Amino acid sequence: MNFVYHEIHKGFRAGMYREEKMSQIDLGGQKILIIDDKPANLGVVADYLADDGFDILVSQDGESGLAMAEEEQPGIILLDIMMPGIDGFETCRRLKANPTTQQIPIIFMTALTEIHHKVEGFAAGGVDYVTKPLQQEEVLARVKTHLQIRAQAEKLSEQAKRLQEQATELQQKNELLLELNASKDKFFSIVAHDLKGPFQPLLGSTELLAEIAETLTPQEIKELGQSLHRSAKNVYNLLESLLTWSRLQQGRMEYQPIKLDLKQIADQTCQLLTESATAKGIALQSKVKAGIFVYVDENMLNTVIRNLTSNALKFTPLGGQVTIRANLELATKVIEIAVIDTGVGISQADIAKLFKIAVHHSTLGTAKEKGTGLGLIICKEMVEYNGGRIWVESELGKGTAVKFTVPLDKTTSIETLAKMKDEENDLPSPAIKSKETFIVPTAKEMAVLHDLVMTGDMQAIKARAKYLEQANEQYIPFARKLTELAKGFEEEEISALVKQYLP
Repeated sequence: MNFVYHEIHKGFRAGMYREEKMSQIDLGGQKILIIDDKPANLGVVADYLADDGFDILVSQDGESGLAMAEEEQPGIILLDIMMPGIDGFETCRRLKANPTTQQIPIIFMTALTEIHHKVEGFAAGGVDYVTKPLQQEEVLARVKTHLQIRAQAEKLSEQAKRLQEQATELQQKNELLLELNASKDKFFSIVAHDLKGPFQPLLGSTELLAEIAETLTPQEIKELGQSLHRSAKNVYNLLESLLTWSRLQQGRMEYQPIKLDLKQIADQTCQLLTESATAKGIALQSKVKAGIFVYVDENMLNTVIRNLTSNALKFTPLGGQVTIRANLELATKVIEIAVIDTGVGISQADIAKLFKIAVHHSTLGTAKEKGTGLGLIICKEMVEYNGGRIWVESELGKGTAVKFTVPLDKTTSIETLAKMKDEENDLPSPAIKSKETFIVPTAKEMAVLHDLVMTGDMQAIKARAKYLEQANEQYIPFARKLTELAKGFEEEEISALVKQYLP
């Protein structure tokens, strides 16, 4: 602001601002601080300034003047140079060094007329000077001029600040526009490339059927019909995903949050996808407990859980497991839902690509199932629409857990859920107790395992189990059971197993 002030001051000296324009700013009530060890000598000037509507403050030395300037924040300071204690030059330097007073214009009052005194005054931070004996009309004119300059400087500074804010806002909007354009380009890329792909086998099969239908056996016709159905289904799935994503981007997706029974939603998903799971020999189960109610859009929640579960089935091999779980996050009062599989896993590099429309990432499932590359992107949009977040935890060759949060319904008793969770953790697993009995390591080693269970670190549990296998062959059955449960992310079963054998 000092730069702006001095530029305007130069303009005044050159006659750039006319008096009539300057007079538009109201200076009534402005405070003028006079710092002079002999203020009585300035009585006439002070009265003259007061008669013009200014509020006059007086200080008789530099130290008290510094304190008064900081407290009162005057519009301008008239400062004597020759004073006991700190002189006017030092007082000025200190005023300019203080952020709360550095913008106040200072006019020196002096009987010193040597050029080097004037230069020193300007170097200390003064904007002008008047010589003693003072001429009241001159003092008033200079005071008004510099108050006008300061007012104009503050006005320009405020305008510059607003312009900077507008520039920042425009830059943010420009970046958003670039991002939207990138999304649009990717959208058209998917339409042009991925929509064309599924049509190739569809067109080829229908052309072949028209040419050789009479020579085909019933079994061959059946197989060709199944191929046509798969191709048509792939096209339909892609179109449905594109339209859903498009509606989300345009804000045209209906959002009607209601109270929902999470266990019922999870169970319905398992029932719907049981046939697909059975076809691949996958154990699909929901371990969502009764009594958990969430406040979300029903269609969106159904779509997210169904999509994530379908993905898990797609990337889980024959004989694997897919589990839907839900845990209460007491600190944030949200429900964390997880779809966990024992599938092929995802590399950390690929995890970073999963939720980005600009990076098309789609791979074949364990049975060569095709995807659109939009499923997780749509899930992310819907989860965020409902005030949640979504993330992926995975290890290549071990499995994947896709987790997301949703708001807890206000009518759900957090105390009841917390109690339910505590009771669940306190209960040993009937299946483990009734079917298997193990020789377990020492109490100290079991305490270490218990700590790992509490943190949910499946990798560390598997590493500890491997160590136990090598430590004593009697521990091998127990260690292998731990490894099996850890691979399936079976946190509850591991907790029950370890607690069963704690001393």
